[in-house]
Amino acid sequence: MIIRVAAPRLINIVFGFLPRKKDTLLIIKTDGIGDYILFRNYLSFLKQSQKHKHYKIYVLANATSKDLAEHFDSDTVDDFFWYADGYFLQWKLLKLLLNLQLLQLNSIIYTNYSRKYAVDWIVKNINAKHKTGVDGDLVNQAANLKQKTDKYYTQLIKMPPNPVHEFERNKQLFEIITGEKCSLTRPYIDKSRLNLTPDNNIVIFTGASDSSRKWDNKNFNVLCKMILSNLDSRVILAGGKDEVQDGFKIEDGLAAHDNFFNKIGTLNLVQLCELIGSAKLLISADTVAIHIAAALCVPAICISKGDLYGRFIPYPGHVANNITCIYPNDLKANDVHYAEWSKHSINTVLPKDVYTAIENVLKIHKYIS
Repeated sequence: MIIRVAAPRLINIVFGFLPRKKDTLLIIKTDGIGDYILFRNYLSFLKQSQKHKHYKIYVLANATSKDLAEHFDSDTVDDFFWYADGYFLQWKLLKLLLNLQLLQLNSIIYTNYSRKYAVDWIVKNINAKHKTGVDGDLVNQAANLKQKTDKYYTQLIKMPPNPVHEFERNKQLFEIITGEKCSLTRPYIDKSRLNLTPDNNIVIFTGASDSSRKWDNKNFNVLCKMILSNLDSRVILAGGKDEVQDGFKIEDGLAAHDNFFNKIGTLNLVQLCELIGSAKLLISADTVAIHIAAALCVPAICISKGDLYGRFIPYPGHVANNITCIYPNDLKANDVHYAEWSKHSINTVLPKDVYTAIENVLKIHKYIS
């Protein structure tokens, strides 16, 4: 009760009287790293727009994106603030609220099409003249809760109803925010800010934020053996610190191979971008690595069970034509939906099917004849 009600009220009483600073804007994007990659290019578009070119622009983002955001976007954003889902109803959330109050913000824009209650709550408890949200869908909160949190905003942006890829959805949103047309056609990461050396690596990213999106370690092990037995390529495992034990299981029987390397848990986000950007192929579940590959134009194979089909993957060809998706064989056209989680198992995708896709992709890009 103290964190949820009393303390935010006290912060508002003490600091809420401060005058709002004109031309100050907080952009909120607190989803995962992949979401940030599909959003971040529009920060430059916002900063260069006639409406916002004189603004101080602050960003509240997920702490998992910190390395990447600070490396690539610090010249666009005046300051970053960091949030994680675990902050809700913890004392560090009050520290965040205090720091945001001290900005004396005039405007806040929460950019998520699928808003979350915990973030709506943050918006409610910051004193700002203009609070803008998106009148989106119910993927992340129930209808009755959304009806309640809609009232926290002074404006709700109505988005075009047709389902589109998330990168294009963000484009629609920022065109509405700025009142200008945006020429961006695909996500991109500035390669000049990376140390890239094209090599003979096939990078396999083993992690996923949701356990149901993670391909089984045995499948990865079999796939690695197939690649090492049939292709003249190095295989490099990558993933987060949470996947270190998975890496040990995947490398069973492979650790002594000269062309096999396990780098799971050893790379920060910038180093991961450099590893993927230098590779000839990435293999990953539907997670951050796929969006890094899309932004760096690296051929990639995405193993997916079909969650939120069309929202994040598959990419439409005009946004990114370097991503090949493989789904369970029993995933039918009438099973896929832009706003629904798939009930199919990712582990019905077989290693032999992924290996066939690898050979096809390498032939297309002339790595093998």
